Amino acid sequence: MSELPNGLSFNASTGQWRAQYKGQRITYSTARYGDMAKDLAHSALKRMLAGNFDPVADDLLLKYSWRMDDAATQLGLSLGQLRQWMLTGIVNGKEIRSPKRDVQGVDRISGHELMMAQERLRLE
Repeated sequence: MSELPNGLSFNASTGQWRAQYKGQRITYSTARYGDMAKDLAHSALKRMLAGNFDPVADDLLLKYSWRMDDAATQLGLSLGQLRQWMLTGIVNGKEIRSPKRDVQGVDRISGHELMMAQERLRLE
């Protein structure tokens, strides 16, 4: 298992990933975010280190349910590209895990799925 960076920790008994830096702290639960909790905590730590972490905006973004056309715009894709990606798992000729639909609304994507899709697109 690889060493965690300073500021990132995991509490196995509660299943929570924590990012903290200079008094800022945020926790992501694996019960809520699944395997994305670690990635969300790591992303938050990077923003903390860069000095542009806003916990209120981050929380709102994660909880917000995005309409498909707004999510596509946020990802820099057309609505058709986003729908095709969600069906096939392929975007721009590359196989990348697509965001899942929000079970709370019709034709929507949850904020944390959108945020992780942005990270996966950036990595490719």
